[in-house]
Amino acid sequence: MRRLIVILALGAVALPGCGAERQSPPDVATAQAPVGTRAVRFAQDGIRFTAPGNWRVTRGQAPLVATVSSGRATIAIYRYRRVERLPHGTKQISAAAAAHSNAALTRDPKIQELANRVVRYGGLRGFQLRAAETIVGQPRMVLSTHLFGHRAEFVVDAFAPAEDFPRVDPAAFRPLLASLHLSRPAGGA
Repeated sequence: MRRLIVILALGAVALPGCGAERQSPPDVATAQAPVGTRAVRFAQDGIRFTAPGNWRVTRGQAPLVATVSSGRATIAIYRYRRVERLPHGTKQISAAAAAHSNAALTRDPKIQELANRVVRYGGLRGFQLRAAETIVGQPRMVLSTHLFGHRAEFVVDAFAPAEDFPRVDPAAFRPLLASLHLSRPAGGA
């Protein structure tokens, strides 16, 4: 019994020193600055790109191919198989962009479209919209890129809180878009 009292007394003396220093919890909400890169390939979907080396890449379920994320910043990559004729040429792509904007505004009249342009990434042409919108009740800046080819519409939606967007757009979103390679899926689907 005496030994137990001594052990408890020693433990009580040592205990106040444990964890006495205040430590801040890690910030898991803020997107990390990209460190390095890694090649990512989804041959079965005809998609490959370079992602920030320290961001998480997660395989999705069709039509979602993958997400690349850090904190509250996310890049979602989709492949929608299309049987209808795809838009080509600036006039048709601009019309597709206008139709997309109108549909988005019908779903959520609070969306604020900030930019709309015809683009080329991954060897394919399409359109890119930049908007301020609300996703699951949270305000976000969104860069939505739609590319047409290989009997598919490839969509890359990159979004982050408005205060983070100016930092993660040039550091992570745009480099991933610039690295895109889009092709027919392995197996020809």
